[in-house]
Amino acid sequence: MGSTDPALPQVPAEERARQDMHVMALQGVIAGFFVAGELLGWFGDDSAASRAAVAWIAAYHILRVAYVVRRRATHRPIAAVEALIPLLDVSCVSSAWVILNDPGSPFWAVYLYALVGYARRMHGWEYARTAAFILANMGAAQGIVSWRHGEGFFTVDQATMLLIAATMASLAHKVGAGWREAERQARVQAETDPLTGLPNRRHFLAQLEQRAAGDFRYALLMMDIDDFKRLNDEHGHLHGDAVLERVARVLRANIREGDLLARYGGEEFVVAMPGADLEQALQVAERLRRAVERDTPSSVSIGCAVREPGESLDDVLRRADDLLLFAKRTGKNVVRWDGLRRSA
Repeated sequence: MGSTDPALPQVPAEERARQDMHVMALQGVIAGFFVAGELLGWFGDDSAASRAAVAWIAAYHILRVAYVVRRRATHRPIAAVEALIPLLDVSCVSSAWVILNDPGSPFWAVYLYALVGYARRMHGWEYARTAAFILANMGAAQGIVSWRHGEGFFTVDQATMLLIAATMASLAHKVGAGWREAERQARVQAETDPLTGLPNRRHFLAQLEQRAAGDFRYALLMMDIDDFKRLNDEHGHLHGDAVLERVARVLRANIREGDLLARYGGEEFVVAMPGADLEQALQVAERLRRAVERDTPSSVSIGCAVREPGESLDDVLRRADDLLLFAKRTGKNVVRWDGLRRSA
């Protein structure tokens, strides 16, 4: 239901797909139960209006499934459709309640389900507008049903239901805000190296996998701090940690906009350079090497590999790592690449 919170880190595509399938299943069960009950004569009447409403509810949910499969699942959502979906969802609930024509029907609880569901995926004014629309629909539908039963458009029961729903909306919003903050913190902890503040190896690989589909060209720079064990042995681990933090800051300040920098493990860092050829990658690699040598009490050796057509991420990483080892063995504080190794 609704749109994702733009303030949150992007939800992984697989998780978003599971959420969409779960929501579709829940709504499909509710819609299917109602349509089947109306067609079998369990509730409602056999009027033309009822048949039209049932046809609308069934058709909408079929179209909604098709949209999720064809657009959301392929990461091509349509903004206008995304904005309409919450309104159309709630209109189906209101249509069903009017068809049931029972002021005391427990079907009104579906509005509460909508309030809770949207609170998980919306925030601020976006949720306030949607909640107001839900409450307005609930009041109007219940008023129509009560009026058709000769009880007047606004009743004590209606006031009670609206009060309960409004309280649920406020509570759901608070719980949703807490859930979003907890998810944000958990995601940051899962994706970030706590010492340097850089993305960790797992997050780096996941991001690169998403960007490196097809024959997309990119370069990888694998870097290792030279003689880091000696720094730790001579000055202690606190000094070593300070060096890692300093190197991370220097690297972050000298990469290109759009490049991916991460702590790959231990004293090793990695940079992915989308769209870069060998010349561009070597220019950046030299800039990083000189900046670390100039601004920190250490130096780095760098292996530079550019993805070849059809080459897998694992293969590019393996080549960059081999080139890093070549740099460590042939002088340190240097940049090595495939052409140089072949000519050596």
